[in-house]
Amino acid sequence: MTDVIIGILAVPLNLIIYYLFGALILKANKRPVNEGLLLIVGFFTYHILFFVVLFPFMIKYRPFSWFVKTFLPILIVILLVSLIINFSHIKALINKGILFVKREKLISVIVFTVILLQVIIVTGTYNFTLDAAYYVSNVTTTLQTDMINVYDPFTGSWLDHYEVRYLFATYSINDAFMCKILTIPALIQTKLTMSAVVIIMVNVLYIMIAKCLYKDDLRGVAIMVSLMFIVNILFYTIFTSSLFLFTRTYEGKTIIGNLSVLTIFYIFMLLINDEEINLPWLSMFIISLGSVTVSSSGNMLIPATLSLLFVPYMIIKKTLKPLIKYLCCLLPGVVMVAVYILYIEGYFVLYTYPR
Repeated sequence: MTDVIIGILAVPLNLIIYYLFGALILKANKRPVNEGLLLIVGFFTYHILFFVVLFPFMIKYRPFSWFVKTFLPILIVILLVSLIINFSHIKALINKGILFVKREKLISVIVFTVILLQVIIVTGTYNFTLDAAYYVSNVTTTLQTDMINVYDPFTGSWLDHYEVRYLFATYSINDAFMCKILTIPALIQTKLTMSAVVIIMVNVLYIMIAKCLYKDDLRGVAIMVSLMFIVNILFYTIFTSSLFLFTRTYEGKTIIGNLSVLTIFYIFMLLINDEEINLPWLSMFIISLGSVTVSSSGNMLIPATLSLLFVPYMIIKKTLKPLIKYLCCLLPGVVMVAVYILYIEGYFVLYTYPR
């Protein structure tokens, strides 16, 4: 029961960490602050930093506990700096949120109830897929062996070399990091904490899109969040992001399909409508780079999404000015696809031991 309580408390902890990262990166420059975008961009910024610090420890065969002792102080310092810089803004945001709930009680209750219902569903259902087992077992293996991606999570045998599709996607290793500092089991962190975090962030994104579509009509927000819940829970085929969102919530593919792709779509909505937004192309670059560290599925999906949205944007706006920015956003995915092709063709290999 104690583990479950800690796991539940870790949900707001994770959201606060991501928000503080986002607030540090997208600090407003005399432009309106998009709080939801701060949260989502902060999530990917956090995972980029996590990967950058983790990678040398991994390929140099250093213990996972060494990484924890290195990364935790870095994380604390960044969070404290962001908190100090953004304290007045965060205080104003909390007051604004309290006033909104008091003024719009019905809308707040509907949205909160729908999101809570989704959290209960995804954290309370049984998942037996092979990928689900991999995520939990990889976290457990990392904690038990104190090594990073060196042992096969299913058999426990020493791997001859690093599998590239998992080498750069360090999302599950972050679960091990959170388990280590919070002293909770892998199943609690993955199935409860991260499932709830992903559901909340995806619904925050739905709210952002609804506000863009319906402007000041808050009834539209409540209706869209409710309808998206119905669509996601009923659209149950192997080919949909809905399936991943409600049955494989804590997996990297779910985040790519339901958060990365949709956030890029949302940013293009704002750009096409000439809405004021702080650092939109930087946000898309961070999402593109961060997606690589979450799942190898993002290597192809993110460049494809960017291209499908940039072409109509270019035609509508009749401009090629953002072309360089668009190409920069493509770069992380394109580079990782090239790396993977070189790996499977046998041009390089990274061994799990000195040679």
